[in-house]
This record gives sequence, structure tokens and C-alpha cells, in this order.
Amino acid sequence: MDLQQRIASHLAGVIAATPVDSAPFDHLVIENVFPPDVYARLRELLPADTYYRELKHSDAMLPDGRSARLQFPLLPENSARLAEPARSFWNAVAAALHSAQVEAAYRVKFRATLERVTGKSMDRIRLRPYTTLFRDLGGYRISIHPDSPRKAITTQYYLPADDSQLHLGTIFHTKRADGTFETARTMRFAPNSGYAFAVTLDSFHSVNPMRPDDRPRDSLMVIINHDRGPLVEGFKSAQKKLRALYDRLAHPGPDPVEAGEGRYDTMR
Repeated sequence: MDLQQRIASHLAGVIAATPVDSAPFDHLVIENVFPPDVYARLRELLPADTYYRELKHSDAMLPDGRSARLQFPLLPENSARLAEPARSFWNAVAAALHSAQVEAAYRVKFRATLERVTGKSMDRIRLRPYTTLFRDLGGYRISIHPDSPRKAITTQYYLPADDSQLHLGTIFHTKRADGTFETARTMRFAPNSGYAFAVTLDSFHSVNPMRPDDRPRDSLMVIINHDRGPLVEGFKSAQKKLRALYDRLAHPGPDPVEAGEGRYDTMR
């Protein structure tokens, strides 16, 4: 069995075996996302900071104008910037996470929520995944929000080296009648773990501000969007490919993952 199929079969099985928790909204807390040897390889082949781009988001902006959230989209056009074996590895990971097998497992778990949100039967709901690596730095935070209604399912797989970053997990909230929020559940930012939830108007979540001395918060996010049809999705896909091409032209050459280059690598 090749790497792509191994990851897809493993993750689909994990999703199938994980019960849905309905409080405060339908979600899964996922353990052992990847086979242990794949997780070790994944950690080894994380791109150097040089190959990430800054994500300009209001919660992520630092006083000096830099962003505390770095992003590496797992598109073939972007992964082409990496040297082997990293290039082939990340292409296989992305293909596995986009597989029909994994999507089908999530459809089973979140069928009731997706049908309620869309007003459609599951066989008429079209989905489109987008996968990206994130690296969050000291000062990063996420305010309480439910996620964009364009998203159908939000999944995030945590990629720390050990248990020293457990305090950096995502927080789920319930909204009180007076408009304030209370903490309902806090994820543990543990190795090879993650979560998934079906996006609704009430899927409120956040991340507490990272401390300046926190090590980078590595994660892999698979955003499963509602497919808005060939015209819109074709345009969005072209935009992403052009951005990946720009990144490739602006920073050609092999990934310096073993050289430790990059603006933030001293923090790792």
C-alpha cells in the first residue's frame, strides 16, 4: 500500500471509530491522526519558515507589522518549491486528506448537521477541501468566532514535537443569552491529535494569545468548503495557483529545511 492510501485508510478508520460529541456543537476529538511512523516523518519534513508566507489577519498582526501566523498551502504548485523527498511526501499527504475515503467518513459523522445547515439531502451537498500548513508564533490569537458559512467542516491536526504545548489548543464556547461566552471545552495541543466540527452559526471557537516564549504552533488544517459551482471555484482555484506561482518565483530553490534558515527558526 502506498503512502497516500495508507494515510487515507488510517484516517478514515480513525474518524469512523471516533464518536461525535454534541456539546457545545457537533465535533470530533481525534487521536492518532496519522500512523506513528508517518507522523515522525511529517515532523521531520516540515518546511523551514522561509517557505511559509505571512497570513495578514487582524488577530495575527504584531506591533512591528509582521504577522504571527505563517502559512504554507499544500497545493502541488506550492509544494513544487520543496526539494525531494519533502515534495513527494507533502503531495501524498494532501492527496490522502482530499481523498473520497476521508470525505466519506466525515460525511457520515456530520450528515445531520450538514443537512440541517444546507436544507439539502447529503447526496446533493457538494464539498471541496483545501489543505494548508500553519505555523503560529508568539502573540498569535484567534478571537471567538463561528467560522465563515462558506465552510462546511473545519478540521485541524496538531503537529507538536511533544506534550510541552498542551496549553495552545483550540477552545470551544457556548454563547449565553446576554451575548457573552463561556468556555465549553478546551482541546489539548498534543502530538498527532486534532479535532473536526461541522460549521454552524453557533460553532464558536478561539485560541488564547500565545506567549512570546511559546515555541511555534505547527498544525495542518483541512478546510472542507461548500462547493459553489465551477465558475466560482474555478476562479478561486486560479487565484490560489497564481499565488503559489508568485511564491515560487519570489523564492526559488530547494527548501532549506535542514539548514535551519528563515526569520523565525531560532524560536523553534
